[in-house]
Amino acid sequence: MFKRYFMAALSAAFFTATSAFAQEIDFDRGTGVKKMEEKLKAGPEAALPVVPAAPDAQTFTESPGNNVYAKGFVKKDLPASYWKSFKNEKITVPDKIDLRPGLTQVENQGWCGSCWAFSLTATHRDGHVLGGKDPGRLSQEWLVDNSTYAAGCDGGYFDSAFDFMPPKGQPLWSDCPYKGGNGKCPAIMPFAAHITNWYMIGDKETGPTVKDIQVYMTIYGKPVSIGVAAGAGKWQSYSGGIYNGCKMAEMDHMINIVGWDNEGASFDENGNLPPGKGVWILRNSWGKSWGEDGYMRSKMTDPSGQRCNAVAQEVAAFEFPQ
Repeated sequence: MFKRYFMAALSAAFFTATSAFAQEIDFDRGTGVKKMEEKLKAGPEAALPVVPAAPDAQTFTESPGNNVYAKGFVKKDLPASYWKSFKNEKITVPDKIDLRPGLTQVENQGWCGSCWAFSLTATHRDGHVLGGKDPGRLSQEWLVDNSTYAAGCDGGYFDSAFDFMPPKGQPLWSDCPYKGGNGKCPAIMPFAAHITNWYMIGDKETGPTVKDIQVYMTIYGKPVSIGVAAGAGKWQSYSGGIYNGCKMAEMDHMINIVGWDNEGASFDENGNLPPGKGVWILRNSWGKSWGEDGYMRSKMTDPSGQRCNAVAQEVAAFEFPQ
């Protein structure tokens, strides 16, 4: 009896999620960005409301039900030469930055463990867009089908960014539409955009500091790709507010940092904020029904200073043609 009930429930969950995926798969620049711009017209405080609460109180809301989403981050050990630090750059970092109004639309990876392809593609396209040259919607499916640095729907890492560098690049979505890993796109196609270089931000042994990440984004005005432990705590059921349900776990998902609120705090001598201070603005690839129109606001660290759900424990950035 239990087995039949379990299988029926699992089947219902699958078809519900698949239906949502079918509706959300074709996201691109449009109404979502316009709605976000309207929210931000009232100023940064309207975009990032402070939720008054006791230090240990939950400051975020959750969606009902058992929320399970695909992830797909597979960690690798890259040489130290791949890392680049920015924390010693002499530049003033603003207390708040929010790139959302200028970004392309949140998308949905569906049941394929292709978060790596979505995060890297978002960093790629929006890097061009924020530089004033939109190449058009780029194909995640091409990466899933062809990247020699990843395992398709079984996961990938930041080094798939090598596929964006000449003599390669990334083709348009219209030439290789996303089919959740069931596509058969050829490796050689007309490429719509490319990058000139990529690197990991920070130090190989200690990872990036908050200042490393924010200095890069202040200088270049572009999002970055990051790892996060999305399977831990209440991350998957997040539906709004500032996430503070921090749990320590291994990274299993790749998303983007698109802004922050340092809450008036200053960097310490190591380039980090005081424990429990600071909020990252994150963009996910689980569709607009998750979180705040597909975005999340998360505490950078918990009160002990540990990264919240390993957020930004590893970070990758791109360099673009001039």
